[in-house]
Amino acid sequence: MKKLVVISPAIYVPTKNGPQKTQIFTYNKYMTQKRILLFNLVFASFISIYGCVSQDLRLPATAGEVYKNSDLQQSLMMAAQNNILFVISPEALVDLEKTEVDLKCRSFETPFWSEKLSVYLNYMRQHPEYFSRFHVLEVKKGDQAQVQMQKDLDGASVLSIQYVMTEVRGKVTYKTQLPCEGRLAESIGKDIVKTNFEFPTTEEFGKLLADSPDKSKVDRFQFANDFLMYLAERGAIFKFGHEQSFEKNSKGQYIMALALNQMSKEVISKNMGYLNLWLKKINQNSRQAELIQMFGLVNDNEIKAGVKVDSQGEFARKTMGQPDLTYLYMTFKLEGDDVKVTSLDGFNRCLQAQVKELGSDILGSFRNPAAKSSGDDDIRDSYLSPGFNCDPSQLVSQPQQQTATNQAN
Repeated sequence: MKKLVVISPAIYVPTKNGPQKTQIFTYNKYMTQKRILLFNLVFASFISIYGCVSQDLRLPATAGEVYKNSDLQQSLMMAAQNNILFVISPEALVDLEKTEVDLKCRSFETPFWSEKLSVYLNYMRQHPEYFSRFHVLEVKKGDQAQVQMQKDLDGASVLSIQYVMTEVRGKVTYKTQLPCEGRLAESIGKDIVKTNFEFPTTEEFGKLLADSPDKSKVDRFQFANDFLMYLAERGAIFKFGHEQSFEKNSKGQYIMALALNQMSKEVISKNMGYLNLWLKKINQNSRQAELIQMFGLVNDNEIKAGVKVDSQGEFARKTMGQPDLTYLYMTFKLEGDDVKVTSLDGFNRCLQAQVKELGSDILGSFRNPAAKSSGDDDIRDSYLSPGFNCDPSQLVSQPQQQTATNQAN
């Protein structure tokens, strides 16, 4: 009696001519090849997807990869070097130039505060000595278009740029360029209103600065400017309010100045890769931040950080064209006489966690998680609405490691 011979992976059975392979081996071989082919396809797809994600999520290695306007970047950096802070009034943030026939036929321009501010900043870049003439530059609505140098009680100089709204009214004719798509004949004879905003000229601006002396030394504006420089390189300004700079601890030290000193120390030594990435994405996808964006520091009883979206509401966006202001923010608080500020390192790790949570939404534009419409314009008008707060456990600072390998400081 012949014995069955089994040699793995093929299976043999006894025959007159000796052990022979069965069809089982052929079938198994076919299935094995099919599984390998399927595995290769799946693996290739995974590699392709992972490669796209890795490429799109590559952290900006330089400030130039975050912000592309080199002229305005230089102007903002010169302001930061001189410890200049900016106040943009709530009205200036939402006022828009527009053309309107009726509620169904109108158009809105992009927010103008950053465009107008850039004009004055770039003018001063041609006259660097002007940056030493004031502590604060503010943009607000006034009774007339003018620029003034105002003094606080402690001698701080505030350069106030004031604008006024003007309206030009007329009738729609066959030569009128409608602010909407539609049949011109249906609008003939209707009123058309063009809303503009008048600003002081750069000549008026320059003359005032040329006639102004250098600013005096004011204690509340004596702080390290490394964090302001970090923001300026990325097309951002510190979101400032006049009252912030007056707050003191029991030793008479200015709280905001202490907070900026701490942030300046940390921004030099920490890896800000994900902070850079979010600054880049907000710049690319928020209508309010496409030229200049903001970074907020808020006095709070708790240490927090995240994304804020200052909104006038959906009605204001739809009917008035007012886009929301999206910006990164952190908090600080006073413990005794010590100022405790959100850890930049912790904030960076929080933003990294949010990237993972958003998943494929980060591929291209951090799609608005609260948007009801799929239109790109709607998303840009209220980018990242309604914002989010970090998990407090993510904001605890960790020991610094491999400082030499940190990028994009």
